[in-house]
Amino acid sequence: MPKKKKGKKLKISSREKYYLDILIDLVAKMYGEKAKKVLLHIIRSGGIVAEETLGKDIGMKSNEARKILQQLANEAILRYKTGRVNDRTLHLWILNTDQIEGILIARLKKTREKLLIRLNYEKNNTFLKCPLCGRRYMFEEAFENDFLCPYDGEQLIEYDNSEEIRVLEEKINEITEELRKIGAA
Repeated sequence: MPKKKKGKKLKISSREKYYLDILIDLVAKMYGEKAKKVLLHIIRSGGIVAEETLGKDIGMKSNEARKILQQLANEAILRYKTGRVNDRTLHLWILNTDQIEGILIARLKKTREKLLIRLNYEKNNTFLKCPLCGRRYMFEEAFENDFLCPYDGEQLIEYDNSEEIRVLEEKINEITEELRKIGAA
């Protein structure tokens, strides 16, 4: 009986493993569970996979896998290289292990910046809400519409956005703490 070939194990430090775990979660949040599945397969395959076999290996359509590979490459998580085996050209995707820390720090800082902008918007504006359709309006927009919903004519009521503010502050603190743990706050 022929032996099943094992992929090379990816050699990483405990610090790099920590970064990879965060990156896996980040990829899942940004691109979904299928992207997480692709990334996990690449990691388990020693950090390199051939595009030609990836879809079959993980039970995904090849065009769907290719799209995910491209998204991860756009984030600099993967890099692309062609290689030849016998007379066949393979399209190889390689995990950028030496770039993971920088990628992670940049993405976390960018996310925190966007959340800070949103937090500022929520804190510095007054909102009203339509009790019928649930649409939310800034005070100025509500004033222009005589405090009536332009979609259904319902009287707008003051909207308390303290829960949105609390959630944003919580997420910002989580990201700041994560950045502090990796020495990049």
